Amino acid sequence: MRRGIVALLASLPVLLVVSGYAWMRDEPLSADAQTWLEQAQVDAGQSRAYVFLNGLDADSGQSPEALGAERLQAYRTWRSSHGPLDEGFTEPLVPTLALANGPLFCAIEKDGCLSTLLSGVSGWVETDEQRLLRERYWQFLQLDDYRNLLEDSIMAPLPPYHYLVNGQQLLALQLLKAAQAGEGEQVRGRLDEELQLLRGQMRRADTLIAKMIMVRMVERNMRWQAVLYRQGLMPAPSSVPAFDQAERSLLRPLQYEFQLAALLLQALPDAESSWTEWLMLQWGLRPQMSINVSLMFYQPMAELSQLPPEAFVGALQQLPAEQWQRNWRNPMGNVLLEIGSPDYRRYAVRLQDLEAYRRLLQGLSQLPQGTPSAEQLRAFDNPYYPGQPAQLDEQGRLCFDGPQLEAGRARCLPL
Repeated sequence: MRRGIVALLASLPVLLVVSGYAWMRDEPLSADAQTWLEQAQVDAGQSRAYVFLNGLDADSGQSPEALGAERLQAYRTWRSSHGPLDEGFTEPLVPTLALANGPLFCAIEKDGCLSTLLSGVSGWVETDEQRLLRERYWQFLQLDDYRNLLEDSIMAPLPPYHYLVNGQQLLALQLLKAAQAGEGEQVRGRLDEELQLLRGQMRRADTLIAKMIMVRMVERNMRWQAVLYRQGLMPAPSSVPAFDQAERSLLRPLQYEFQLAALLLQALPDAESSWTEWLMLQWGLRPQMSINVSLMFYQPMAELSQLPPEAFVGALQQLPAEQWQRNWRNPMGNVLLEIGSPDYRRYAVRLQDLEAYRRLLQGLSQLPQGTPSAEQLRAFDNPYYPGQPAQLDEQGRLCFDGPQLEAGRARCLPL
């Protein structure tokens, strides 16, 4: 008996060491996680489109390419001596164009905006700065080598996307004014070309924010086509090809999001923190275990986004509720995964909705003026539910039913 107790006490330090090692041990990255991280690496080559967009807001005395390259180099220089979680980077202070604003720069999909635009655009006079931004917007659309050039960092600056959206608004105002002056045929051609170029940029967008901005801009183009046609200011919209898998795919944007999440998880244990925070992270976070688990959410989302609309609805409904595989050795990782994972389904729905807008736009060209009959609505084929017709909502808009993940979200075009 005494010998057993002595042996147990003698082996206790060994047991503690072994238990501590088993508790603290992380697991290797899975093959899929490693592949995704490798595919998300930034290409070291050039992208004229990215550099141009990065300096889109340059003052008239500087080219977008020059400012974009200056900003990119400034960040890379700063990043070379700072960690991925470091804060404090500031972009070079340079003169920039003023953003166009005022009542005429409302969002066309918002209530009351269209009437403001239709009644007020005739008195609008484009300034030199606005003309310059509109021309730069068009120049950017024609660049076909867009890809993100920023190295991984949680604090990486974004290109001036708000100037890109502003550029599209300026073009829309110019086209509306031209349409009211009787140039409807030329306006239709310009909108056709813009839509084609926007779709190309949407295919190339490799970050989530870039992808979703392009989605909104594509949607607004189709909305403008519907409005100008129904207002009698433009001939019937041209035939628009269906949206393909590359246009609706979230694979590259989600790989980039996954890479950022992995970067955060890997950097946290070495981040500056109080000793209690450091101790909790050392004790309770297994970075690579967390990365492997998180991929089980990103991968299905990427696959879901690439499905055609009719298959997307069923797959969305069958997608299991978000449930992370908890591990008792990774308590901090479990918490971080639960609180740091956006609902990417809504982004996939926004992409899928573009095909619904396209079909509504194509169907509008077959409708006479006035409220369509039930028979005419049956001619519209819902991409989500084949054979289901379009319907009119309480505002008299032409709509398709579909998956709803956002309050108030509807896929409708005005009649």
